[in-house]
Amino acid sequence: LYFAGLGLGFMLIEVCLIQRLTLFLGYPTYSLTITLFSLLVSTGLGSLASERYGTDRNRVFAALLGALIVMVVFYRFGLTPLVDVAVGWPFALRVLITVAVLTPLGFCLGAFMPIGLRSVSALTPYHEQYVAWCWAVNGFCSVVASVLATILAMTAGFNAVILAGLACYLVGVSAFLRVPSGEAKV
Repeated sequence: LYFAGLGLGFMLIEVCLIQRLTLFLGYPTYSLTITLFSLLVSTGLGSLASERYGTDRNRVFAALLGALIVMVVFYRFGLTPLVDVAVGWPFALRVLITVAVLTPLGFCLGAFMPIGLRSVSALTPYHEQYVAWCWAVNGFCSVVASVLATILAMTAGFNAVILAGLACYLVGVSAFLRVPSGEAKV
C-alpha cells in the first residue's frame, strides 16, 4: 500500500502541476520539460539526502508529511495568485520561478522511496525480491495515475487532483507505519 500510494500520489501531483503551469510557461512542451526537469532533479537530490535523515523512520515520516502538507496547501491556494502576478514576466524569470517553486516539493518527495526500500529490505533475508516487488507496485501505480490524473482533473478539477495526491501519501505512510523498522541492509 505504501509503494502504491507513492506511485499514485507522485504522479497525481506531478500531472496536476504540469497542467497548472502550462499557461504560465507559455506552451505545454515548456511546462512538461521544465516541470519534469525540476521534479526529477530535485527528487534525485532528495533521495540522495535521505540517507542523512537518521534512523527514526517515524520522526522522518512525520517531518516529510508535514512539509508535503504545507507545500500542497501552497500549491492549492498560493500557486494561482503567483502565476497571475508573474505571467507577464520574461520567460527566463518564469522558468526560474517554476524551478524554485517545484524544487522543495521534489526534494521532499524524493526521500519517501529510499526510506521505504531500506525499511523493507531490513525485514527479510529476501530483500532483493521484496525491493523488486516494491518497485513493480510503484511503477504500475505510477502508470495508472498518469491517466487517472487527467480523468480526475476533467471531472473534479486540479485542486481535487493535487489533494488526492496528498491523500495517497497520507494513506501510504499511515499503512507503512505498521511495518516494523529495522537496521537497513541496502
